[in-house]
Amino acid sequence: MGETLVLGSAFLWALATVLAKPMIGRIRPGTIVAMHAWVAVLVGLVLLIAFGRLGELTAIAPSQVLLLGLSGTFVVVGDIFLVRSFTHLDPGKAFTVASGLFVLFTLLAGWLFIGDPVTQVTVAGAMAILFGVYMTRGGAHDGPTTAVPGSTLAATPTVLLAGLMWAAGLIGFDLALDNVDPIAGSTIGYLFPALAYIVWATRQQRFEIMSLDPTNAKLLAASATFGGLALVGYTLGIKYAHAGIVAMLESTAPIFAILLAVALFKERLTARTGTGVGFCALGIASLVI
Repeated sequence: MGETLVLGSAFLWALATVLAKPMIGRIRPGTIVAMHAWVAVLVGLVLLIAFGRLGELTAIAPSQVLLLGLSGTFVVVGDIFLVRSFTHLDPGKAFTVASGLFVLFTLLAGWLFIGDPVTQVTVAGAMAILFGVYMTRGGAHDGPTTAVPGSTLAATPTVLLAGLMWAAGLIGFDLALDNVDPIAGSTIGYLFPALAYIVWATRQQRFEIMSLDPTNAKLLAASATFGGLALVGYTLGIKYAHAGIVAMLESTAPIFAILLAVALFKERLTARTGTGVGFCALGIASLVI
């Protein structure tokens, strides 16, 4: 169940990213990610009310509330660091490195702090997925890069921090969700960064969503909907799967993004990219079956 939720989350995250791409340069990445967090909070509240479990929010211990809030913030901040790295590094390469670091940090932290097993099958699956993501780093076709030439070193801190923040958020959620309703935990976790954005926007007087044109408003609404659902599915998946498995399956989001680009925008799928998709499929199969 956990693996299925995480794969669904990776697909939705990819869809949210594809929809958000046209908005880059017109709206701040932090605003887009914050809208994802707000949708996650609203979805969580709706589910809690629908299942009659709203009281679970008040049953969470203060220490767990703090850990959940920090975990949700780490996940959201990781997304922001990744998008910022696109200024200095080709997005495909940045996502490849960040995903690899995310898996590496999570496997190591999971083994050290929460006792997650690292088996031969896990290692083989991880290697297949990471190689597959590496093979697809150029996207569906080999187009021109928007990165600043010679700026790989400048992108290193943001890419490193993206992987580290994602891993910290995942491990934090894994620890905080112990004996906590996962829907309530997700709602509390993403409420922290959602409120932080409101505070920041109020102080800076920058509510960009109020001045968007109809096209970008629709794109933001769609991206926020899928992104928010992805965050909820991701957090629920953490509850029911090992942290290392979650990291590896979530790192397949770029693969889904490429396939969506091929389906929606008729981009050409190269032999290299097809090979990468195949290796990712093998890695996923080894972890899920």
